[in-house]
Amino acid sequence: MLHIINNFPVPTAFLDHTHAGDSIIFTDNAVLAVKQENSEPETLPHKTLSHINVYVRKVDLLMRNISNSDLLQGVVVIDERQFQKAIYQDFAIKSLN
Repeated sequence: MLHIINNFPVPTAFLDHTHAGDSIIFTDNAVLAVKQENSEPETLPHKTLSHINVYVRKVDLLMRNISNSDLLQGVVVIDERQFQKAIYQDFAIKSLN
């Protein structure tokens, strides 16, 4: 399932309800959640290691002056074309706004 999150902070309860194989795209202010300095040790890094696909939009990183080296390990940066493709390919989308 594809999840799109655009608010920060991300409730830990939301992350507890994701499943292995899910994809999460962090957009807007939610990209702050995947910065190394903002993550809680028992939430996103643990889920990332549990085979959840974690993505951020490049445009959101650029707007907030966040570099790839600031991100948690395993986070994939996607461009707008890849973002649109993901939305159209996945039939089941949950958004946390």
